[in-house]
Amino acid sequence: MVKDRMAFWCIVFLLFATCIPLHAAQGVINVNTAIKEEFMMLPGIGGKTAAAIVSYRQLNGPFKAIDDLTRIKGISTKRLDKIRTCLVLKGRNTYIPATFPNRARANPSKPGN
Repeated sequence: MVKDRMAFWCIVFLLFATCIPLHAAQGVINVNTAIKEEFMMLPGIGGKTAAAIVSYRQLNGPFKAIDDLTRIKGISTKRLDKIRTCLVLKGRNTYIPATFPNRARANPSKPGN
């Protein structure tokens, strides 16, 4: 009985542990080759900011350091630190965003919610 219970919890733990990586973002985005849509996959980067990154790169040439992104309006040091591990200066774009479901939050200021 005890062995069966222990085996059950081991299986539950293994199933849980193998599912965790499926929900985490994986890979990287090359800031010197990525297009607007690829930047928009990053958390906290919307269409305007993504377009600004691409425009800045077209006007000024390739980025020499990841920290150069803070020169772009909409990217603070704090925001950059949140996505820094997903950014590289060389290599292929391999970023796969996290697969968390969208969590709609009700806006109490709007009627009907």
